Amino acid sequence: MLIIKNVSKSFREATQTSTILNNIHWQINRAEWCSVVGPSGTGKTTLLHCISGLLQPDEGHVHFKGTDIYSLSEKKRSNWRRKHLGFIFQDFKLLPHYSVLDNVALPLIFDEAKGPLYDRAKEKLKLVGLEETFFSRLPGGLSGGEKQRVAIARSLIAEPDILICDEPTGNLDSDNRDKIADLFSELKKSGQAILMVTHDPEIARKGDKTYQLSGGSLFVKEVTA
Repeated sequence: MLIIKNVSKSFREATQTSTILNNIHWQINRAEWCSVVGPSGTGKTTLLHCISGLLQPDEGHVHFKGTDIYSLSEKKRSNWRRKHLGFIFQDFKLLPHYSVLDNVALPLIFDEAKGPLYDRAKEKLKLVGLEETFFSRLPGGLSGGEKQRVAIARSLIAEPDILICDEPTGNLDSDNRDKIADLFSELKKSGQAILMVTHDPEIARKGDKTYQLSGGSLFVKEVTA
């Protein structure tokens, strides 16, 4: 489904250039959960952003079902991301002046009739354990864990082919963490591919494969499936 070929990315600060990703090769298949681990600062978020079309690599290609996403115009790439990819950001990216329900529906707000779309948004919120009392609230009135679950619900609104997760359980208590992990397992069974960066080894092991990102290189650390 997703093929990453020779992806490299460097950043320049003052007179020094730091190579974050070095010639990454990777393939993520349908109904596969891949976890990525590694110390902070090794480029895990950069890798996710390159794969998802948010940050163009210096070299290499990212193919989704045979199409190089960086050969698309910025507008077409944005539309591809909106319809085929769900992204759970580490810092949530919720719009502060929109309700919880609006935030979840927002990716498809211009594509679908509001009635069915908002019904689906409510279903996604209930999937992550947020009931109707939360729907009209603003993000500023939520705890970190509640914001995390709203961000997860939003990532699911388009029924994406690929779910890309940057520390999706980092703000959750152990009970909600386990419930979200179970939800991801069910999504995988339904055919979605899951690519997850996590510092939680227990969550990482729930996937099919765990990869280590270190020194700009990616290698298989553990196969659990």
